[in-house]
Amino acid sequence: MFIELPIAITAFLVGALVGITGVGGGAVMTPILILFFGIPPVVAIATDLVFATITKLVASVIHSRAGSINWRVAKRIWMGSIPGTLIGIALLVYLANELVFVVNVLLALLLLITAVSMLVSIGVSKTTNNRLPVIGGGFIGFAVATTSVGAGAMGMALLRSLIGDKDPKKLVGTDIVHAIPIALLAGVSYFFAGFFDFGLLISLLVGSLPGVVIGSLLVSKINAAALRKFLAIVLMVAAAGIGLNAFGLI
Repeated sequence: MFIELPIAITAFLVGALVGITGVGGGAVMTPILILFFGIPPVVAIATDLVFATITKLVASVIHSRAGSINWRVAKRIWMGSIPGTLIGIALLVYLANELVFVVNVLLALLLLITAVSMLVSIGVSKTTNNRLPVIGGGFIGFAVATTSVGAGAMGMALLRSLIGDKDPKKLVGTDIVHAIPIALLAGVSYFFAGFFDFGLLISLLVGSLPGVVIGSLLVSKINAAALRKFLAIVLMVAAAGIGLNAFGLI
């Protein structure tokens, strides 16, 4: 099968970002596919979700062996994110043809929100709020299902408010493992809905799998916080590009 080398190289870099920071699967890859490779938004979202699932599965094995996953918190967030994903799937599947403009605008807004969440320092809440993981997870699940964006950076923001950021490796590992079932659920649904591009997926995986392995192994040796700040700036630029594209200005 023909491998598109530019896409594979891009996926390698994004995979490394995912392994190091937990962010990048949807927030970076989806805008790149739309803006630079001309992939239709719905196809980019559907294929990227399957790509992110497989990439993060590989990363989760490495992080799990390193003991850097807080399973208790991940399970609490799933209580909201999985129902939110189901609602998002229903909306996109049944209204996809009418929502191309809306999906583009929503994607731009979520990229901007994601970028801001990566720049803002969030501490652990002093008061226990059992609804926060469910409500936050619900929003993340809906965002992931409709735009493929949210599981990484917004999940990271939610996790920082729940467990703090004293252990960056545990934040990254938990963020990655939380994203797997919601991305898988949405990706499989879009596969059966016919929004999926298998050739594109292969090109993405050829690059991303070695990238995520390298990134996951380097997570303790790279300043992930500084990298996330740089990534936030990139996401702001991507948000502007998607927004301009939605209104036909580029």
